[in-house]
Amino acid sequence: MLDRELTIAVHNRAQVVMWLKRTPRYFPLFGQEIRALNLPDDLRFLAVAESSLIEGIHSRAGAAGLWQFMRHTGRRLGLRITSDIDERLDPIAATRCALKYLKFLKEKFSSWPLALAAYNCGEKRVSDAIKRQKTDNYFALSLPEESERYLYRMAAIKLILTNPTEYGYNISDDQFYPPLKTDYISLNLKNEFSLVDFAIQLGSTYHSLRKLNPHLINKRLPKGKFNLGLPEGYKNRATSTLRGLAPLSTQRSHYLVKKGDTLGAISRRFNISMKRLRKLNRLKSSKIMVGQKLRLKQ
Repeated sequence: MLDRELTIAVHNRAQVVMWLKRTPRYFPLFGQEIRALNLPDDLRFLAVAESSLIEGIHSRAGAAGLWQFMRHTGRRLGLRITSDIDERLDPIAATRCALKYLKFLKEKFSSWPLALAAYNCGEKRVSDAIKRQKTDNYFALSLPEESERYLYRMAAIKLILTNPTEYGYNISDDQFYPPLKTDYISLNLKNEFSLVDFAIQLGSTYHSLRKLNPHLINKRLPKGKFNLGLPEGYKNRATSTLRGLAPLSTQRSHYLVKKGDTLGAISRRFNISMKRLRKLNRLKSSKIMVGQKLRLKQ
C-alpha cells in the first residue's frame, strides 16, 4: 500500500513541486503549534494530504481550508462559520483546532493510526468498525478505502518531502514560497466595519487584507471574536484606525437578504430592533426571503 501511494505521488511532478514550494510558508506555523501541544511533528504531513497546502481550497464534499474541516465538524469544534466569516480558512484558528482534535482522537483511540483514520472518516465509523470486527488493530481493520490509504499517503508525502533529491526533485531556495509577512491581532468587535474603509485608513489596500484574511467572506470586519492578519508593521495602528471608523450600521440604508439570514440575525447585526425592521419594511411577520431588499433606515 505504501508502494502504491509513493508511486502515485512521486510521479505527479507538478503536485510535488507545489508541495515543496508551499511547505516553507506553512510548516513553521504547524511546527510551532505542534510543539505547543507536545504532539508528533509528522502531523504536519496530514495537512499536505488533506489540502496540498492550498489555503482557500474547498472539496466537492464541502470541506474547506488547510485541514479540510466539514462545516458541522468545524462548528462542533469551535470554529466560527457564518455568512460573514469561515474560520476553516483561517490558518491559525484551523491549525489549532485540528491539532486539538487530533490530540483528542489519540486519547480516545489510544493509537495514532486509528486517530488519523477517525480524522478522515469520522469517530463513529471507526468506533463501529472496532466493535463489529472485534479488533482495535488499525492494520487488521476493514475501513473505507480512502481511510485505509490515508496513513500510507501521509507516509509517502513524508518520504518525498524529507528526501526530495532522492526522488528526483531539486528545488532551489529562491523558488520556495516564504511565510507571508503578517502580524496577527485578536479582535472582539461590537459592530461591523467596512474592510475597504479600514484598509484605506490603515494605509494598506483591500486586496492586501483579503489575501491575508481568506476567512473574511464579505467586504467587512464582522462582529464578535476573530483573528485579523495585517501587513507586517501595521499592528500598532489597527486599534486607532478602528476607533476612527463609523460602524456599517450607521452607514447602510438597505440590506440584501442572503441564504441563512433571519430577521433576528439581521436585527442583531445592524443593532436595529425587530419591531423597527418590520415597521420600516411593512412586514406582518418575521418571515423574509433570499434576495429580498430590507430597508435599514427611514
